[in-house]
Amino acid sequence: MMTETLEYLEKGLIKPIVISKEFDASSVAEAFKYLLPGTHIGRVGIRIRDVEGQPTSINEVANRPQKLQLDPEGSYLLVGGLGGIGRAISIYMVEHGARNLIYLGRRAGQSDTDQAFIGELKSMGASVITVRGNINELDDVSRAVAEARTPLMGVLQLAAVQADENFTRLTKEQWDYSLAPKVTGTWNLHHATAGIKLDFFLLSSSMSSIIGLPGQANYASGNSFLDAFVQYRNNLGLACSAVDIGPVANVGILANMADLHQTAILTGYKTVQEQEMLDSIALSMMSKIPDNSKRVSTFFDPNIFVLGLESTIPLSSSANRAVWKKDRRMAIYHNNSGSVINTAASSNQLKSYIANARTDPTILKTPEAAIYFAQEVGKRLFGLLLKDDAELNTRLALADLGLDSLVAIELRAWWKQAFGFDISVLEMLGTGNLETLGGHVCERLLQIFADESKE
Repeated sequence: MMTETLEYLEKGLIKPIVISKEFDASSVAEAFKYLLPGTHIGRVGIRIRDVEGQPTSINEVANRPQKLQLDPEGSYLLVGGLGGIGRAISIYMVEHGARNLIYLGRRAGQSDTDQAFIGELKSMGASVITVRGNINELDDVSRAVAEARTPLMGVLQLAAVQADENFTRLTKEQWDYSLAPKVTGTWNLHHATAGIKLDFFLLSSSMSSIIGLPGQANYASGNSFLDAFVQYRNNLGLACSAVDIGPVANVGILANMADLHQTAILTGYKTVQEQEMLDSIALSMMSKIPDNSKRVSTFFDPNIFVLGLESTIPLSSSANRAVWKKDRRMAIYHNNSGSVINTAASSNQLKSYIANARTDPTILKTPEAAIYFAQEVGKRLFGLLLKDDAELNTRLALADLGLDSLVAIELRAWWKQAFGFDISVLEMLGTGNLETLGGHVCERLLQIFADESKE
């Protein structure tokens, strides 16, 4: 057969299958719609061309991500850097080249835990200096800066203390206690490093500066000052950046307080992972002083960004108790709720929702849970059909939504990965609508979690 085929080709009796259809790169969705029925013959090609209509190659990746590389010959000052988050950042810095670290704190290096951590840093090849002092005192800060045996290259302001109280009962002492390390301490760092060209002056702020948190008016005010201070230093031509960090799951306060961690999850807060936090720190260390002549708005600063301002529970759910849920500035979350959403983001929210339900299975007994799962299955179905999920109606029959045996096979593969249990194609096709499927998910997950608790 092979010999005959080659002979026919040489004689021109048969020809290779040609591309039957071409689509521009901007029309990839239409190309998949063309393939979906499975009735086409031949191949489908995507045409890649430049702005002038000429073919172009895509071998080079534009805007390659920068990699943090700290100067082993320089020194880095960390204020409050011996806490949970500070330790994670310290190890990250040493892994990326830092070899001379200076820590300023009231009890820096005194505890056995501090000494064990310092020993770990030294085993990684780092030199560590601890300075016992108060960031609220300029003399102490200046003394820490003077301890640098090599040129000081960067400063990290990680100091934070809280004195939570209802605003109507907040005392002047509580206000000053929380604000001083942020405000007075940052000014002291600014003055003590005057005349020193720094690669970065990084301020660890909090998401509370953007959305506020109940009982933390003083803490939120101090962090708001840090955000404003970034613009102040940048306007002077000095390096400065800030990260407004949300609740970090596996290091810091939440890692040591299970009840607080669970409360954050159940109220809808997206807890930040350690690597996400470290990536944000690295980006801030590499940030450049912005060009004010190109500034679009005084309310935007490229050297300040918020980390963790996202909800793991749909805003429409009564279980969502995020304090920013009704904040007008967050309208984009509501505006996007009915449009086509990012698949990866939806997948992460679904995983978080199931994780919450594993912690508190009573969530699965609410009508909202079945509706939420129905919407998630529907979004995946519409994604396979290349439809806009704004038109999704979870009460319509599955056949009317476009589910057939071929699509059900694809949906089944996603189902097992998303929910952790299998469902047959016949079982799926035999279900009336998405809401019934959502209820089925709740029942099976309740059974699975109950079996896990018995083991």
